[in-house]
Amino acid sequence: MDNELEQGPISEEQHTASPQVHILDEHFHMPELQSQRRVWLYLPAEYEQSDISYPVIYMQDGQNLFDQYTASYQEWGVDEVMDHQFYHKACIIVGVDHGEESRINEYNPYDSEEHGEGRGNAYSAFLVNTLKPFIDSNYRTQPDARHTAIVGSSMGGLIAAYAALKHPETFGNAGIFSPAFWIAKEIYAFALEAENLSNSRFYFVCGDAESDDMVGDMQGMAQIVQEKVDHESQVAVQIIPGAGHNEQQWHDDFPAFYEWLLQGFD
Repeated sequence: MDNELEQGPISEEQHTASPQVHILDEHFHMPELQSQRRVWLYLPAEYEQSDISYPVIYMQDGQNLFDQYTASYQEWGVDEVMDHQFYHKACIIVGVDHGEESRINEYNPYDSEEHGEGRGNAYSAFLVNTLKPFIDSNYRTQPDARHTAIVGSSMGGLIAAYAALKHPETFGNAGIFSPAFWIAKEIYAFALEAENLSNSRFYFVCGDAESDDMVGDMQGMAQIVQEKVDHESQVAVQIIPGAGHNEQQWHDDFPAFYEWLLQGFD
């Protein structure tokens, strides 16, 4: 398996990934989807010099998380946020590339006349049954749900919400950024029927300049899960004035989410 970026000599004009970012595998096998995918790994700067076990965040759209060279538009810069703002509070971050033309299908749990077969259930099964066991077996993690989060934006926010609802025993925390609930209204009925969420934590964030339905859609989901958790503080909702639907906004939103996430790790 590869353990470093392998696109040749790295220059500032090409790559922006932190030294803490590695390529776990360019072709990680996904048996649930009969596919393979590049998987990224961020290890805290102190990882090699310590024996600490770390919480883990599983993030979608791996191309856009760490490196401007691979980003579709702009990177989130999650590695720089960890390096500079949370050096002594960093966690392990696993980023899974989206499937290019398969992205919508893999992040949508439901079939769609417009987009075809929804493969989100299989994708979430990959995270739970294949990827997470590999990470827990090969790295010093805190594998319990309380110390495991799933995060995504747009379609990635949809699948993050779905996975947290379906697998609360695995993902005890969800960061749901600008979720594309409009493409899969079925998720509301699914959320109403979801069980065992009493200890789960949900962080919702979007801008009020994204679309006509974004804020209402997101607030509707937040209201559903609020009724299923033990404490009001387990659900956070942030509406950012003037914010749009893009990686720069999600970069700006990430530190506040991470501060909230840390509160649940204590």
